[in-house]
Amino acid sequence: MRKEWRDVSAQPEEVVRQKFIRVLVEHYGYDLAQMDQERRTQHGHRSPRVDIGVWKSAADKNAKPGRSPVLVVECKSDSIEIQEKDYYQGESYTRASGCEFFVATNNRHTSVFRVLHGLPGEFVAINEIPKATDWGDAKRLKEIKESLRTFNRKEFQDLLFVCHGILRDVHKMDPGRAFDTISKILFIKMYVERSGLHGTFTTDYLDKRAASRMPNDPQVHDGLFELTKDFYKADELFTANDRLDISESTFRRIVKELERFDLAKTGDDIKGLAFERFLGTTFRGELGQYFTPRPVVEFMVDLLNPVEGELVCDPASGSGGFLIRAFEHVRALIMQDVQAKKDAERDRIEGLDLPEEEKELQIEKAFAKLNVELLPSGPDNKPIDTRVGRLAWKCIYGTDAEPRAARTAKMNMVMHGDGHGGIHYHDGLVDINGIFDGRFDVVLTNPPFGSNVGKDQKLGGSEETRIPTDPVYIAACKERYGEAWEKNHNRLLQLEIEDTPILDLFDIGFGKANRPTELIFVERCLNLLRPGGRMGIVLPDGNLNNPSLAWLRRYAEGRAKLLAVVSLPEEAFRSSDATVKTSLVFMTKFTEAETAAWESAWEQAEEELNPTFDTQRDTLHATYATRITTCDDKPAEEILDKLTSLGITRVLPAWTRGEAPAYPRSIGSTLQAKPLWEGTVAAEHKDTAAQLKRDAQAALAVAAKAGDTLLSQLKAKYREVDSAHTAALWARVRELFDYPVFVAAPKSVGIKSTGETGDGVTNDLPQVLMQFRAFQAWITQGADEGAQPNFPEPSAA
Repeated sequence: MRKEWRDVSAQPEEVVRQKFIRVLVEHYGYDLAQMDQERRTQHGHRSPRVDIGVWKSAADKNAKPGRSPVLVVECKSDSIEIQEKDYYQGESYTRASGCEFFVATNNRHTSVFRVLHGLPGEFVAINEIPKATDWGDAKRLKEIKESLRTFNRKEFQDLLFVCHGILRDVHKMDPGRAFDTISKILFIKMYVERSGLHGTFTTDYLDKRAASRMPNDPQVHDGLFELTKDFYKADELFTANDRLDISESTFRRIVKELERFDLAKTGDDIKGLAFERFLGTTFRGELGQYFTPRPVVEFMVDLLNPVEGELVCDPASGSGGFLIRAFEHVRALIMQDVQAKKDAERDRIEGLDLPEEEKELQIEKAFAKLNVELLPSGPDNKPIDTRVGRLAWKCIYGTDAEPRAARTAKMNMVMHGDGHGGIHYHDGLVDINGIFDGRFDVVLTNPPFGSNVGKDQKLGGSEETRIPTDPVYIAACKERYGEAWEKNHNRLLQLEIEDTPILDLFDIGFGKANRPTELIFVERCLNLLRPGGRMGIVLPDGNLNNPSLAWLRRYAEGRAKLLAVVSLPEEAFRSSDATVKTSLVFMTKFTEAETAAWESAWEQAEEELNPTFDTQRDTLHATYATRITTCDDKPAEEILDKLTSLGITRVLPAWTRGEAPAYPRSIGSTLQAKPLWEGTVAAEHKDTAAQLKRDAQAALAVAAKAGDTLLSQLKAKYREVDSAHTAALWARVRELFDYPVFVAAPKSVGIKSTGETGDGVTNDLPQVLMQFRAFQAWITQGADEGAQPNFPEPSAA
C-alpha cells in the first residue's frame, strides 16, 4: 500500500496488518488503491489514526476535502479474543471519521462492529464485512447491517437442533449418534475457521476443495475430518477408527445451515453455552445422569471460589460442567487482572513526556505483551506457558467412566475456550495422569446415584480401570508430577497384578462386598484434596439424615470441616422416571493443625467420658455375672456353691475393649468371654470336687440355653453402652472442636420440573451465595453470636 519494505521482526502487528490486507483483496475484492494505512482524521499527532482504512473508491480516498472511509480496521497481535478496550485508536478514528463499519483483528480472531453514531455512540457486533461489490447494493448492505449480526446463544442452539433433525430424518440416527456426528462437524468447522486462512467455513469453501480433488482422493468431508482428527490427535477427542458416516450431500446441507455462524468470531461464552444447552436437552432423558443443572454448577463453583494457580478436579465429570465453570471463573479473574494492568500501563505511558506516536507504540507493545497471557494454547493447539495456558493445561482435571461423556466433556471444554487436556475416559475411583491423592485445591462433583461398586470390579479389569504402562505416558508423568506420582503408580501396578478390588482402595470399601457408588466418591474426593483443600459434592439427602449412615457422616467429619449444606428442591434433579432429593455439601479438608486439634479433642473427650461408661460396663457385668455362670438354674447354683467351698469357682471373665475400628472414629467394641473355671482344690477333696464338677456341668448343660440368652443380653447391653459412649464422645468432640456451619434451603434454584433453566426461571442461589459471603465475613470477624447475620427468607416456590 505504501510501496515500501518494512522490517517486521519487532512489529508483529505489522504482520497481522499485511495478512488482513491480503484477505481484503483476495476474499472481499477490494483494490489496494482504495486503501490507506496510518492515516489520521486531521493533521497533528494527537488525532486518532487508523491501521487500515478502506474507501468506496480510490477517488474517494484521494478527494479533497477528505471523504469518510467505509471500513476502518485496527490490527493487534497475540490475543486470545478481541478486547474492545485495546482497539481505542480504531474506535476513535471510526467515530471521528463518520465511518459505520469497524473491524478489529488479531492473530486469531476478527470481530466486525457496526457503529451507531450519536452520544454516546454504540458498537453492535455483526457477522460479516461488506465485500467491495456490496457497496452498490442497498438491499445487501441492509442485510449485512441488520440480519447478519453475531448469533446469540439461542440462535446457535436452534441451529444445532436443525442439524440434529437433518441427521435424524435423513440417516435415521438416534440422539446419541446424531450428537456425536454434529460434534465432529463442529470440530471440522472450528479447525478450518481457527486457521485464519479461509474465513467462515462455507459451501463455497467445499466447492473450492472439491474442484482440486483428485479422483482417488477421499470425499471432501471425509478428508476434512481426517485433517481435523490429526489436528486434535493429542487431545484424544477422536479414535483412529472414527468416521463421519454421512453422505457428502448431508454434510453440505449441515455446513450450509452453520455457515452463517463463524466459530472463530464468536465468544467462547456464546458457543460454549449453546453447545452445552444443546447437549443437555438432547441427552436429558437418555443420559441425564451426566448433567448437573447450570445454575447449581455456577453456585457451587462460585461458593468455593477457585483462584489462579489452584488445581481443580471432578472425578465424575460427566459433560464437564463443573470443570468448565471453574475454568471460566478463574479465567475471568485473570482477565480482570490483565485489564487492570493494561489500564495502569496506559496511564503510566500517557504520563510520560513522549511524542504521541511513541506513546501509541508503547501502549500497543504493552497491551500485546499482556494479551499473550490470555492465550489458552499455541497456534498448533499445544500447551503454552501463559496465565490462561497454565490454567487450561495444568490446573483442570476430570474423569468419567462413560466414553461418550468423557469425550463430550473435552468437546464442551474446547467450545468454552480450551482447558481439556486433563480430562480422561477413566474410572473416577482409579488414578490416571495427574489425578492422585493429596494433590487438589478444589474438588467438585456430582457422583452417580443408585449404583454400587462391587467386589467383582477389579483394578485393570476393564478399559476404564487400567493402570497405563505406556513408556511415553510414564516418562511424561514422571517429569511433570515427580516422585509422588511414581511411587503411587508403582503401588497401583502391583495392586493390579494382585487382582485387587477397587473397593479395597478405600477405607469404607475395604473387605466389603459392595458399597453405594456415591459413598465411595465421598472418600475419593476427600482423598484427592490436599490439606486445607475445598470440596463441593451433590449427595442424596439420605446420606445426610439416614440413621444407618451416621458412620459415613462421622467418617467425613473426622477428616474435614463442614462448610455449608444447601438443601435443593426436588425438581433440581428430576428425570423422566425418578426424582432424587439432594443437597449440596461443602467441606474443607483438615490442615495439619486442624487434624492435631481434632485428635486432641478426641483424647480429651475420652479422658472425660471413658471412666463413666466403664463404670456402666462394670455395673452390667456385676449384674449379670452370677446369673450367667449359674445359667439362672437353682440346682446348678447349689452345686457351684459347694464347689466354691472346696476352692473351685465358675466365673465370668471381666469385659475387655476391642480394637477401635479403622473408621469412623469410635470406641472399641466391648468384648465378653464365656464363663470359665478357676481355682485349685486340696488333695483330700479332689474326688469329691471332680464329682461335683461333673454334676454342675450336667446341670448347666440342661440350663445352657438360658445361660446363652443371658450372655447375649449382656452383650446387647454392652452394645447399647458402646453406642451411647461413642455418641457422647462425638458430642463432646463437637463441643471442643466447635465451628459454625452455613445451612440454607432455597425454594427455587433456577430450574423447573421440566428441566428448563434460563433467565426467566426463579433462582434463589445468587441470594444464597451473598448470604454465604456474609456468613464467611461474620466468621472472619470472630463469629460473635450477637452479630450473626439475619438472612431473609428465600422466594416463594
